[in-house]
Parts: sequence; structure tokens; C-alpha cells
Amino acid sequence: MKKLSGQCLCGVVRYEVNDNFKYSGFCHCADCRRFSGSASSAMAGIPSDEFRFTAGLDAVKQYVKTENTTLAFCGTCGSSLYAAKTQRGMIHLRLGTLDEAPSLRPQFHSYVASKADWDTSLADGLRQYPAGRA
Repeated sequence: MKKLSGQCLCGVVRYEVNDNFKYSGFCHCADCRRFSGSASSAMAGIPSDEFRFTAGLDAVKQYVKTENTTLAFCGTCGSSLYAAKTQRGMIHLRLGTLDEAPSLRPQFHSYVASKADWDTSLADGLRQYPAGRA
């Protein structure tokens, strides 16, 4: 299986992940907007055991958002890395941190009912879900 590498903005945190994403899309919920600082968060879901840090683990900071979601980011530069979905054993990896494009391209937009009023990015023809993806 092909491996992909990724890193934070400053390069302190580096990781490797299998190019085996199960789903990929854009989340428009308010929390993802805040965590990404953008209109949406481009992410892809991968089982947690297919992701590993290769450098900078000591720089990774975590924020426990809920009992089922932990957000990870670089403590040096602040780059958003992923949201761990602990109950499901999945990681929602931020696609912008990858060094190269994954095989699976984004397939959907989720939480479009709560998108920012100024967000005009939904004209790409991908499926849209008012809340979470079914």
C-alpha cells in the first residue's frame, strides 16, 4: 500500500499515513471552521492504526472537544492536524497537511445547514448533507 507523508507548517511534526482513506469531504460546522480558520475543513477519514507520527510527537498538543472527539495540532506553529474520532477508531486528517494528494478526492460537503453566510464554495457539484454525513 502506498504511504503518504505530511507535516505541520513549521515541519516539526511529521507523519505517515496509508493512502487508504475511507471517505473524504469538506465539513462546514462552526467547530471545523474555528479549528481550520477557514470556510470549511478539508478532511479524510482513516482508521487510527493506519496513521503514525515520524517526528515531533512531543510537539503535538491535544484538545479534548468531547468524549468522542480529540483535536490534535502542532504546539509550535498551531497547524491543525486531525480530529480523532475515538469511539469509531478513526482519524479525520486535515488534507492540507499532506505533502502529496491522496488517491481519494473529496466526495461530499457536511453540515452545510450551518455553513458561514459568506461561504460560496458549494457550487462544485459534490453531495451535500445538512448535518453529518449519513
